[in-house]
Amino acid sequence: MNRKIRQIICVILSLICVVSIWYKPVLANEKSSNYSDIDSRLKKEIKELHIPGMAIAIVNYKEVLFSETYGNCDNLDTPFIIGSLSKSFTALAVMQLVEEEKVDLDTKISDYIDTSAYFINASDGDRITIRQLLNQTSGLGTYQRFGNAKITESYGQHQYANINYGLLGEIIETVSGVSYSEYMDKNIFSPLSMSHTAATLIQSKENGLITGYRNYFGLPIAGEPDYPDKYSWSTVPAGYLSSSVSDMAKYLQMYLNGGMGIVSQNSLNAMLYDNVYVDGDSPYYYGMGWTLTEEYTEPVLGHSGLVENYMSNMFLLPESGLGIIFLINMNDYLVTNQLADIISKNVIFALLGREQYDISGSPYIVRHLLLNGAYLALVAVAVYPIATIRKWKKKKQTTRLILFDITRHGILPLLLLCLPYMVGIPLWVVWYFVKDLFLVLLVNSSLLLVMGLYKILFAVFKT
Repeated sequence: MNRKIRQIICVILSLICVVSIWYKPVLANEKSSNYSDIDSRLKKEIKELHIPGMAIAIVNYKEVLFSETYGNCDNLDTPFIIGSLSKSFTALAVMQLVEEEKVDLDTKISDYIDTSAYFINASDGDRITIRQLLNQTSGLGTYQRFGNAKITESYGQHQYANINYGLLGEIIETVSGVSYSEYMDKNIFSPLSMSHTAATLIQSKENGLITGYRNYFGLPIAGEPDYPDKYSWSTVPAGYLSSSVSDMAKYLQMYLNGGMGIVSQNSLNAMLYDNVYVDGDSPYYYGMGWTLTEEYTEPVLGHSGLVENYMSNMFLLPESGLGIIFLINMNDYLVTNQLADIISKNVIFALLGREQYDISGSPYIVRHLLLNGAYLALVAVAVYPIATIRKWKKKKQTTRLILFDITRHGILPLLLLCLPYMVGIPLWVVWYFVKDLFLVLLVNSSLLLVMGLYKILFAVFKT
């Protein structure tokens, strides 16, 4: 390959790695808990990050203090798919059944469901309790599904896995004798007057589900959600409820008001504070569908949500008596998602009177340009052998050239396909959440492999 091309590719790849690791928004001097200032800042940030639509609400125990919609979301009653915020609803339903003495938190799950339908070894269900599913200490793996579930070495330690809450959904159905959606409608949504919240795709669309967007090479493209069935990686109880900010405001107020007859304060305390320590870059505690972090000036409870074309965040600030909900109708895994988390942090900082992060300098455009540059570099690597095949045929097949082609057409494409696994993510997860990257990896790997096969056949038949 031409030396200049190799140098350009190396520079582009180095830049994207540096930007991905290095970029951290700086704290601005602006401090404000004025809601008009928060609104103005959000309008600027939404535009800066090219987010199609967003809705937010801030509440205390008795009223909505601030609520607004942005972009193509023009109604506070418009539902979004809320992702893993669904887990807290599932935990809440379980606690209702605990209060009715139909479920015991420390009883093995095999007492409630036929575990042979979900586990490779049904006896694993004798080792896992309801509490362990709620706290995600069951030992079940992050990427497991119904039918291939098994306890791993993480048993007893926190390991985030959708299957935990999928199993809780099955237990709710078995114990209550009705479907998950029927149970939620009757026991949570209706009592809280959450009329724009649903546990089925049909009802979500009837409620006016906002169109979600996936990001392809920096362009938000509208598309249908990959709504799950029973055997999907994620399930409705783990991540596919839909709700509006107006409904989620009522939901958060329920926590601020001691349960409002949905559950007792003791049950809420168990959900929020009977938690396990989770190590990481920013250590936190995981309760029952809620996390607890001490990275702010007061303890903050919360949970984030992400599906293929929606993301969300909710928070409770018990000392300040506040609840906050964010709903966004886009997933841009490699760029916007991290920056959107900063948007939500800025609102918390504003409410606590702290300095906020400054999101400026067109980070959305800059990052996507660098990502697309890296993608183009891979395309150049894959297309170059095709464009120069005539020249290659005339070359003498030296040991050096053969080794180079083995690296280029064998080792490199395999490395590209294995790259997600090397960072602990299956390739099929990349397909769900970062489709443009998946296409780049698959197409370029295929081109390199096919061209390598062509060269082998040419060498064989030439001799």
